[in-house]
Amino acid sequence: MNTAYEGRGTKSFRVEAAENNQALTMSYIDPESKIEQFCTQSCPLEQNYNWQEFRFVDDNVMLANITGVTINIVDWYGMGGGFNKIELYQRGNVDPRIYSVNTFNGSPCSTMPLNPSSKFTGNWIKTTPASYHGTYMTLTVNVADVASVTTQSSVLILAPYIPEAGFYRVYMMIPGCQNTNTCQQRSSAQVLINVNSKESKRFNVGQYNHDDDESIVATIYAPESTSQFSVTVQVSLDPNGAVNPQATTVELVVDSFRFERITSYDNLNGVIVVSPDFDSYKQLEGPLYGPLNDTLPNNSVVYSVASGKSNDADSADVLFLGGKFMSADADYYGITQYRDNAIKPLDRMGLWGTVSSMAFVGTSLFVGGAFNGTADFGVSLGNMAQYNTTDQHWYQLNGGADGPVTNVVPYSPFGPSVVAFSGNFNNLPSRPDTTSAAIATTGLAMWDASTSQWASMPYIKNTPTLLFADSWQDRQSNVALVSGSLTAVAALEANGAVLLSSDGGIKSLDTLGANLLPDPQGRLLVNSGLWYAKNNRTTSMLIVGGQFHTPDGATNVAKLQDGKWQRLMDDINGEVLTINNAANILFVGGVANVSQLASGKGAAGFSGLVAYYMDKDETMGIQSLQGPANSAPSDVRINKVAIRADTSMVIVGGNFTTAGGLLSCPYICTLDINESQWSPLVSSTLIDQVTDMLFVDSKLVVAGMFKNGTAPTTYLMAYDFEINNWANITGADKLPGPVTTLTSADHEDSPGMYYIIGTEALSGAPYLAKYDGLTIINADFTIEPQSTIRSVLLVPLSRIPSSVLGSKSTLGRRSDMTIPSGYVLAVSGDLHLPSGRRASNAFFYDNKWAEFLSTIQSDGSPGFIGSTFFEIPPTNVYQRNRLSVALVILIAIAIALGITFLIVLIGLVYIYMRNRREAAATASAASAALAATVGGAGGAGTNKILGAGTLSGGAGVSDYRPNAGGSVSVAAAGALAGGALAMGTKRNTQNEKQRNIAGNRDTWGENMFAGEPVSYNNVVSNTLRLNSGSPAGLAGLAVAGRQAAASSETYVNYDDKKQKEIKFAQNEDPNESLVSIFESIAAEAEAEAEAEVQKARERAASESSMEAAMASIGPGAAGGGVGATAAGYHMPIARHYDNDVNMLSGDSGSESNQYSRTSMYRPDSTNPFEQRMAMRESQGPFPPAGPFTDTDDGLGHIPMPRTYRMDDEHYTAAALAGASPAAAGLAAASSGKTDAKNNRYRSETTSTRNTDPAASVSQTPSSRPSGESSAESSSGHLPIRDSLKQYPVFYAKFTFSSRETGELGFRAGERVFVIDQSDEIWWMGIVDHGSDQPLEQGVFPATYVSSEPPKSTDWSELM
Repeated sequence: MNTAYEGRGTKSFRVEAAENNQALTMSYIDPESKIEQFCTQSCPLEQNYNWQEFRFVDDNVMLANITGVTINIVDWYGMGGGFNKIELYQRGNVDPRIYSVNTFNGSPCSTMPLNPSSKFTGNWIKTTPASYHGTYMTLTVNVADVASVTTQSSVLILAPYIPEAGFYRVYMMIPGCQNTNTCQQRSSAQVLINVNSKESKRFNVGQYNHDDDESIVATIYAPESTSQFSVTVQVSLDPNGAVNPQATTVELVVDSFRFERITSYDNLNGVIVVSPDFDSYKQLEGPLYGPLNDTLPNNSVVYSVASGKSNDADSADVLFLGGKFMSADADYYGITQYRDNAIKPLDRMGLWGTVSSMAFVGTSLFVGGAFNGTADFGVSLGNMAQYNTTDQHWYQLNGGADGPVTNVVPYSPFGPSVVAFSGNFNNLPSRPDTTSAAIATTGLAMWDASTSQWASMPYIKNTPTLLFADSWQDRQSNVALVSGSLTAVAALEANGAVLLSSDGGIKSLDTLGANLLPDPQGRLLVNSGLWYAKNNRTTSMLIVGGQFHTPDGATNVAKLQDGKWQRLMDDINGEVLTINNAANILFVGGVANVSQLASGKGAAGFSGLVAYYMDKDETMGIQSLQGPANSAPSDVRINKVAIRADTSMVIVGGNFTTAGGLLSCPYICTLDINESQWSPLVSSTLIDQVTDMLFVDSKLVVAGMFKNGTAPTTYLMAYDFEINNWANITGADKLPGPVTTLTSADHEDSPGMYYIIGTEALSGAPYLAKYDGLTIINADFTIEPQSTIRSVLLVPLSRIPSSVLGSKSTLGRRSDMTIPSGYVLAVSGDLHLPSGRRASNAFFYDNKWAEFLSTIQSDGSPGFIGSTFFEIPPTNVYQRNRLSVALVILIAIAIALGITFLIVLIGLVYIYMRNRREAAATASAASAALAATVGGAGGAGTNKILGAGTLSGGAGVSDYRPNAGGSVSVAAAGALAGGALAMGTKRNTQNEKQRNIAGNRDTWGENMFAGEPVSYNNVVSNTLRLNSGSPAGLAGLAVAGRQAAASSETYVNYDDKKQKEIKFAQNEDPNESLVSIFESIAAEAEAEAEAEVQKARERAASESSMEAAMASIGPGAAGGGVGATAAGYHMPIARHYDNDVNMLSGDSGSESNQYSRTSMYRPDSTNPFEQRMAMRESQGPFPPAGPFTDTDDGLGHIPMPRTYRMDDEHYTAAALAGASPAAAGLAAASSGKTDAKNNRYRSETTSTRNTDPAASVSQTPSSRPSGESSAESSSGHLPIRDSLKQYPVFYAKFTFSSRETGELGFRAGERVFVIDQSDEIWWMGIVDHGSDQPLEQGVFPATYVSSEPPKSTDWSELM
């Protein structure tokens, strides 16, 4: 050991043999590289007080002759060299030796438990040559007998005493042959060494040496000699040994055997395998240590070894080796694994640098050292890393450390997933891909593998030099050893706040690097905190207040979010003393710190109280509280903010006198959170600041100084809100001093109780009292007077760890009643306990103290705990929510728009109703005009025929002449029928425009000849363009038009302005009057009628058969005139919906069945509508179409499709032209001749045909065959059963296919009788498919039906 005295010391030295001053070679371990080094002339010595070991490595024979050594100082530090201590060691006893002559073995004075011995069989003799220094054994045999049994049975057996197990080099002492002149007789010896009870080793040793020689026989492991076993050596003549040909005899000589203890292994290269089983029987079979089967490269240094599970279930545990080495093939660096008896590289070839320490946590290997990444430079690592043995990949520990790591251990006190790192580093940088700041530390860091984050650490002042945790074989002893030059330590570093877990332990609230920080003056205080929640359904948030900074720069108030203390509101530059919340408003009170602005206009800073809207992130505008006149701003203090439940009242207590500079409310004031207005309580006798407040039922208990005249000072009073006045508290006048803290003592057996903490007025010692609901009683409270109590809390005994209080069964009912049975009182502050110990939190029970927590400050001085609080439901308050200005404006705009829309809607409804009235009046006038035209000259008989709706009963007059008596009636009837068809066809082609104006289907009525009104609007819309019709029909239209023009001003109250508006909306001439419209209709009808008559005459001339038929009818049919109609003329007639009865003739038309078609619509038509209808008919029975028609039987019928028959068209055309029924039938029969010619014409006029039965001429009951009822006359008419008439009728807009039982299916257009509309989505109804079919009932979607029957133009949508 070096002297290191006053800067002096030996730098290097040399050891010489005393006999000849020869420098001796020694070996030592270099303290830097940890590699064995050798020195002879100058051996270095460290300048410290650490022992350094040097070993002599010279030849053993030379060392055996040394009688002394000389130590020369070669170089030194300072003024000179020297040594503190020198110790010279010799290994154990002398090497064990066994002699062939047994008398030389052992001695009477020997203390060895077993004496060495030797024996022999055969003709061995002792030989003592004069030239030899001793006696030995000799065996001589003839050459021919060397291999004989007798010779081989001649054995010398030697049993040495081996004092300790180990590796030995065995030497055999062979006398020289020159001594006895027997060199020709020498051969070789056979040596058998029994190394253990199961193993023997055989060796051959030649004896051809001329001089005495100690030859090496073998290197063996020899166990310690015991009574159960000892190593033996057997020597015999080698039967295969070389013999001189001239020799006749062979000689074997044995002097002795020496066992030299040697180094066990010289190929360890940094690793030795040691068995943990030290059983002596195990050592008999071999050493308990040895090298790996596959060793590291030469000069490898291993600093750390760790064993863990492999990801391969079939493989044994993996041994990880870390240090300073590199494989010869450069396939691994710094760290490797020994697996399946072979060295194998890790992921990315290991680490580029030196590995100093390793530790397993779960399946992850944590590595520390001096390296900057993986060996392939693929992953950047800062001196620490994680290797996952499951996926066999390297992972970063954030940014690592900024200095080398020396120790890595599992830190079980913080849990099974925490690993500790120590070393020469000061910061834990963040990862390069993040913007987080580096975490400052002092050479110690804790990593939580479960969260992959830095964990809170124990507080250790200065850097530890050693970490140790007993984690052998996954044992968690919850104990860790930390050593070094430390000035202060604590189990957990928690700046300002900690979390008490349910198991009685303590945990950090924040993550490392995100904790609270001292302010610039070095102060760190947390005075108050709460778990903020707006109501019971919102997630709570921890908020604390005091005197501190946060990592993001906030001061004195902070919230805990994602494990980090963060800014909550704008900086509060005064110390915070209290925090409370009323709904979404957070109240923060403390010491005011206001400074005047440089402009002199106003002040800035913390006024002592802030009301902050948590959901709006803005401050409530309230007037500040002020102290007395001429007082400093810092004199204002808000010590407590209390919330009165189920009201909007907040009570503030502290040191102030006015609110807003005008309102007097000394020391206590109320604030309405809805009005932001201060109000004083009833005048009190307070003379000093309020220190604390507590609500107990409807009363507010206030701690302060109350003075009423000459009465004694009282430190506690209550304000009763039921009577709005102050009330005395029984026993308050007996309190020994000011009250500092009030704490609720409520529990299930004693509501309305509270604890009172204060200091005695005379001694300043703390005291404890309790209000039991009736009076105040003093507690039997024993504590040192220098203690400071900051809070107390009643805690159930079941929540206290048994390790703190011991056996809970010994805690019975208290002798005093201040603490209820089953509870203990948790007292916090700076407590000097009667035992002499100091605590920051302790439990008081049975007038005894149990220390729980102790705290220290950063400089190692004692700390204190200010308060303890739980997460409790928030206090319910009444809060009036005000809408924002923007939202109010939006609501006002919405209301204005709604009113405007309503006004417009009323106007539209008014216009619509007025138009309906005007249209009805116009239609009535037109109908009257038409009726007058038809019936004025026809007489009663003619009117009767028209009223019956048939054209087959009139007189056979073929010529139309004005004022021609009765004949005019029939002609006019035919003309009017043609006009109805023509105008009805026009209405269909213009259906969308007509629908926009009229809005209904009653334009021309179901039966035009039944006296139904004609709508003026439809006349306007339907006369925009006249389609071609029959000449007779056009002539009738002309007569009707002129009569309507003549009488329009008489019967129609024509509003000129309104009609102009309608015409303008329809893009028509607004100046066109009703008279001009009818005149235009008449003129166009007359012109087109003349053209059609001319065409008919031309066709009639080419068809003689038709001419004959027309001649039989009368001259009016074939002659000229407007009323004449050619026989070949095919008039576009509306489809008939009666399958069996001809509408005009009343017969079945069986003779013209050859012209019947299977469909009422032609698929070959060029009209897209007729094509779709024909396709729809081919898919099944055509759906019914409304509206109903009324018949004489009083039942409503739905017109149904019928088979189209070509002769019906011709029959109707002829009848309308004025022909008799017989002539009409003949015209129909002759139509087949010109069918091909007419196909083209029908295609051109398809689009103008009317498919609405309302425009067709219906058959009356009088025209049906006798005995045929209205229900039976047509399969297309379905009468409404009496049982269904009570239900409203709806019409299917779409086909609905039932999928489940109870659903009602129907096809588009069918009638549905609704029996239940109570549900908005599903209605119940009935469908009638005919008298021979049962009624179907079920539910169906309400949106699939409509109360209005489908119009003719809706059939395209129903397809």
